[in-house]
Amino acid sequence: MATYTLLLFGICRDLLKKDQITIETQGPIEAYALLEITKNTYPALRTLPSLRLAADHHFPKTDFIVEEHMEIALIPPVSGG
Repeated sequence: MATYTLLLFGICRDLLKKDQITIETQGPIEAYALLEITKNTYPALRTLPSLRLAADHHFPKTDFIVEEHMEIALIPPVSGG
């Protein structure tokens, strides 16, 4: 069993009304799968068009194996000018 703590920022924090969430999986998981499980667990996140997962301050490739001890964050769509 693997337990991942995901930090929330911006609209993610607003939608879920939390600073962080926890996702449990059967074991180590790829970045893409962790993001999909998170969206399925928290359907409000599905409305965000470009939600990304960051692990240890970088955006991993979809097949990257995310480890429990990493700092994991959900990065919402951002705009700026």
